[in-house]
Amino acid sequence: MVKIASFITALCAGLAAATNVEPQPGPKPKNIGIALFKGWQPLDVFGPLDAFWGLGTGQPINVFLISEDGISAEVKGGMPFATNSNTSATVLTGYSYANPPELDVLLVPGGIGTRNEVAMAPVIQYVKDVYPSLQYIISVCTGASILARAGILDGKRATTNKRAWAFVTQFGQRVRWNPKARYVRDRNVWTTSGVSAGVDGVLGWIEYVWGSAVATGVENGMEWNRVGANGDKFGKLYGLW
Repeated sequence: MVKIASFITALCAGLAAATNVEPQPGPKPKNIGIALFKGWQPLDVFGPLDAFWGLGTGQPINVFLISEDGISAEVKGGMPFATNSNTSATVLTGYSYANPPELDVLLVPGGIGTRNEVAMAPVIQYVKDVYPSLQYIISVCTGASILARAGILDGKRATTNKRAWAFVTQFGQRVRWNPKARYVRDRNVWTTSGVSAGVDGVLGWIEYVWGSAVATGVENGMEWNRVGANGDKFGKLYGLW
C-alpha cells in the first residue's frame, strides 16, 4: 500500500510538472497601453489593471491610459440606462490616440460605448494603426468588436462576451468565433469573453509570457480564482451551444 501511495504521489507530481508553463524566450514586453473611449466597462479595465499592478511588483513594466483627447475618458456612454440610473465615472488619461506612447502591448476593453459606431471610429483607427508595431494585443468583452472592425481578427480564432455575441460577431464574418472559450490566443492576439474574463485572459497571457510561477503569484496576490481558457459557462447560458 505504501508503494502504491508513493507511486500515485510521484505520478501526480509529474503531471503537475508537465503542465507547468515555461516563460517565453526573448525580450519581455515592457510598455502596456489601455485604449479608453466614452462608455468603457469598468471591470474590463480595472480587473486587468490590477493584474498588471501585481505583475509590476516583480517585473519592470509601465502602464499607460490612452484616450481620444488625451485628457480623460468617461464610463457613461451615450445610451442611458432604462432605470435612469447615474453610474458615471471619469478617469484621467494623459496620452491621446494622436500622440500615444510607444507600446509593446495594447489592451482594448469593451463597454456600452462599442455600440456607438461614430464614436468608435477614432479608437478603431488607432488600434488598426498601432497593431503592426505591437508584440501583443488583448481585447476584453465587446472590445473584440473593435479588433474585428480594425481587421485584426480576420482569419483568426477569437471569442467575446456571450451575452453580446450577435452584436460582436456581425463585425467579423471571416473570424473563427469560439462560443465555448473563456479566452483565446491566436498568434499575438488574445481575446476574452465578457467583463471578468478579462482578468482570466490577462493572467493566461502573463503565464504565457512570464511562466506559471509569475502568473500564480499575481493570481494569489489578487485572491482571484482563475478560470482556464476553456472554462467558460456563459455560451451555454445564452444558448450558443
